[in-house]
Amino acid sequence: MRTRDRCLFTLHIAAVLIFSAYSLDICVTDNSGVRCGDGNHVRLTRIQGNEVGHVQKIDTNDTLGSVTLTTLNTKPLVIEAESFLSPEECDYFVQMAKDEGLKESETVLNQPENQRFVLRDHDGNKKLSVREMRHTIQGSFDVFLEDEDILKLYKETGWDKNGDELITNDELKSFTPMMLQAEIQKIVKANPEKHSRMSKQVWLYPDRSKDKVFAEVQKRVAKVVGLPLELIKLSDFQVVSYGIKGHYNAHWDSARVEPKVPCCTRERTKQCRICRYMTILFYLNDVEEGGETAFPVANNSTLDYQTMMEKDLVDLYRKCEESPLKVSPAKGKAVIWYNHFVDDANGWLGPLDEFTFHGGCPVKNGVKWIANFWVKTTDHKIKDLKKMQKFYKASTEKQPKMSKEEL
Repeated sequence: MRTRDRCLFTLHIAAVLIFSAYSLDICVTDNSGVRCGDGNHVRLTRIQGNEVGHVQKIDTNDTLGSVTLTTLNTKPLVIEAESFLSPEECDYFVQMAKDEGLKESETVLNQPENQRFVLRDHDGNKKLSVREMRHTIQGSFDVFLEDEDILKLYKETGWDKNGDELITNDELKSFTPMMLQAEIQKIVKANPEKHSRMSKQVWLYPDRSKDKVFAEVQKRVAKVVGLPLELIKLSDFQVVSYGIKGHYNAHWDSARVEPKVPCCTRERTKQCRICRYMTILFYLNDVEEGGETAFPVANNSTLDYQTMMEKDLVDLYRKCEESPLKVSPAKGKAVIWYNHFVDDANGWLGPLDEFTFHGGCPVKNGVKWIANFWVKTTDHKIKDLKKMQKFYKASTEKQPKMSKEEL
């Protein structure tokens, strides 16, 4: 075979392989009914917020009848839906969580062990001020101490040998990150509100549930946000309870798209990234005082994590009132935002919207119950479509459910 013919043959085979990889027979159920195609007909959608104060009504074709959406903000896009859940549905999910059993909430540090302890020497003078030590502890251990805590720590350990409230390189040699972590754990045990997150939670899984109330809410979510029901079933549903002082300092619900780093799954929780296209947060009760959802960098002209840390914008336990956007809890209300933009080319997971940086303000009186409904996708559209297709077939042909490893 001549060289030219071999090249043409190779190109032909490559084209066939590419076509085969993307020629899927995908059926999904959305607001247009059942639609089938090669996968290109399935694209992530966003509710059109238009402008602050814009109101739109969505018919839900269920017992609730309709949901009214109000645009609260456009950078990031945050939409409020009063009475998304009925009072009975709210009570039902709270009781379901109690029956399942709630556990203390945790935060996951996905950095490798050798990258977790990073000195925050902001001015580069090779000395850690009290403020810089606070930020070092915050970034390395997810604990938010105050200046008084640091000075008390120095006094009890003797690490600040000359008492000048600065830790030099020589003084750093007198203790290790493990020793520092042990001292911090003592502080957090006595003062749990110092941790970035203070709450209890339980996971509920739409794909495993046969509960009729849960199924009704899934269909309503799909209807309101305009996404396929099969994608909604791939979601995670987390119920969280906050007592007095309960809070969650500012964070992102998802991570930047990094193709070389796999998305986390229910089985893989380390050395991975969180992949959640959007968040629907439900308030399951009325809170006596506090407990707002705050967006501390909403409408900023620029965004820099180093600046956020230096200004203590992350610490919503102490700085909640300074947030430019706060949403007050009310039973049945939903707050909706998109953690990612949509990729123009393939209509799937695009860049992270870093202005969705948010958290839960401390509860001052009473108790707060919420549910997080996270719509999960990855940046591998074909893999996601194949998972969605299994749900579609299962609903029409009673196919076996997917294994945990596939989710």
